[in-house]
Amino acid sequence: MFDFDGLSRREVLREYKKLRYVKNNSSYFLYFIFDSGECVYVGETSNIFWRVVKHKDKCTEEAVIYLREYQDKQEVLKLEKHYIRVLKPKFNNRYCLEGQLELFAA
Repeated sequence: MFDFDGLSRREVLREYKKLRYVKNNSSYFLYFIFDSGECVYVGETSNIFWRVVKHKDKCTEEAVIYLREYQDKQEVLKLEKHYIRVLKPKFNNRYCLEGQLELFAA
């Protein structure tokens, strides 16, 4: 995660507040939620502000959110797939089990 920004939930909400009313953002975020040093979720979104708002059950005050912005949605989806398979975060279990990778059809 060396080239990703690491922020608290509160910092993400403050820094990306400008996205609150954006409906068609042309960039995409790949993000990782780490809690107690463990990756608990990997995701992608075009609006990191609302995604973090919705993830309050996955994201404690002590959690660190690593994120990076991309211009290519396909690149972000491939990276998300890769990191879910490698890290097997507990809240992505729907996509980590054998035979349940419909998100990642070839």
